[in-house]
Amino acid sequence: MQIDLYSQMLTRQTEVAVIVPERSAPSAPYPVLWLLHGACDNHSGWWRNTAVELYAEEYGIAVVMPSADLSFYANGPLGRYYDHIALELPELLGRMLPISSAPEDQVVAGLSMGGHGAYKFGFTHPERYAGMAVLSAGNFLDLGNPPPGGFQEDVHRKLFRTTIAEELRGTEHDISHLAEQAVLRGTPLPKLFVACGTEDLAFETARRTYDYVTGELGLAGEWHQQAGGHDWSFWGRILPDMMTWCSTQVFRS
Repeated sequence: MQIDLYSQMLTRQTEVAVIVPERSAPSAPYPVLWLLHGACDNHSGWWRNTAVELYAEEYGIAVVMPSADLSFYANGPLGRYYDHIALELPELLGRMLPISSAPEDQVVAGLSMGGHGAYKFGFTHPERYAGMAVLSAGNFLDLGNPPPGGFQEDVHRKLFRTTIAEELRGTEHDISHLAEQAVLRGTPLPKLFVACGTEDLAFETARRTYDYVTGELGLAGEWHQQAGGHDWSFWGRILPDMMTWCSTQVFRS
């Protein structure tokens, strides 16, 4: 279903796509997969391009797919997108739908910019999630400065106030920094699933980030790779592995 609602965090109308299994009424609220889109996409990307609804039904998982524009899931001049997804939507949807609010029933996941978002949510407030699933993404600062003259440079200038990647080290946009801060706070961290195509330009940074947070910081994680690029063909193929992981390693553990 698509739900249109007013967001106080964004100060405007917005939309969210939600999949609730059509099986008979559950004995307990459904666990939730918060599934985030990439840059230049919206709430419809996952259900238009993959079989996510079939897997949601098979595993008995509710899937929430919000729209976040080109926000990198941050609070900023484009709106309070982090607060909208982390705080506002769980409360609004929890009143409407048979979905769980328990942290052990929450996984945040996404692709590309949405993978950055999954890391950001999971490391900023690890007590709210049992798992993070990151597809085709790592610490985007490792990619260097955005190409001059393109939309990425414009987004960086508007959202981050700089086009120099190194100036963002140690800020809320630096995934390694967020992970380090989470470890220092001593809060148990969500389990981690990371996947990337071997032909993806993000492969090296995805692998480097995964190795750092699991090897250096001690986060429990799974790495998955196979032939593929930065596209729906790869994300559609890896989705069943991710959904199986959610069902067997997070929600049923």
